[in-house]
Amino acid sequence: MISVENLVGDIARDHFQTVKVFDKYQIDFCCGGKQSLQEACATNAIDVKEVIQQLEHSIQQQSVAPKFNEMPLPQLIHYIVDNHHSFVRENIPLLNKLLDKIEEVHGDNHPEIIEVNAHFKESAGQLTMHLQKEELILFPLVEKLAQLAADGKTITTSGPSVTQPIAAMIQEHENEGARFELISKLTNGYTPPADACNTYRAAYETLQAFEKDLHQHIHLENNILFPKAALLEQEVVKKH
Repeated sequence: MISVENLVGDIARDHFQTVKVFDKYQIDFCCGGKQSLQEACATNAIDVKEVIQQLEHSIQQQSVAPKFNEMPLPQLIHYIVDNHHSFVRENIPLLNKLLDKIEEVHGDNHPEIIEVNAHFKESAGQLTMHLQKEELILFPLVEKLAQLAADGKTITTSGPSVTQPIAAMIQEHENEGARFELISKLTNGYTPPADACNTYRAAYETLQAFEKDLHQHIHLENNILFPKAALLEQEVVKKH
């Protein structure tokens, strides 16, 4: 069912339940979605046959996730905002509080937490602006395109293409994906040290959940929403 030539992003797009397998093996299915499974496994020095077996097993399990690839784009946008944008906004204040606390208490013995806190604060600021740009600029533009298509209309314009804000959002996704890859390395894969208190453990657990949510969030945009929006624009917008 799964081939070594299949693109990682396509597998996640068609079978959302596979994202847990990709997370387990630390295979980048969101920003790195355009690499083949063979390439991804070679990069991480993982046995591709083992990964295929795990992927096919996950596909056989009944998925409770929505069929994202079949959603109308406005519905997908609302799902992203209601679930992933809200998750980011709710967890940033919590993580800031937890990381500040453990830096204050454990920073001398574990200087890596000072770096982790600094990287997260930079990410939090960038993501906050990123969500606003999507909600105020890109998403309304995609919804307008979807409405034109639903009404069977086309428009002629010399205005900017949807591909421009999409390219900017993809670059920002890559920046934050790389930043969380660094955070994961600094925390030894979110493994708390032996002397960690409950707050320390909660911080790492929440950071890991934040990264997993970010991967799914970026996947839905990079591998489903953005390519479909670009195709939709070609259908309904005629350039001068």
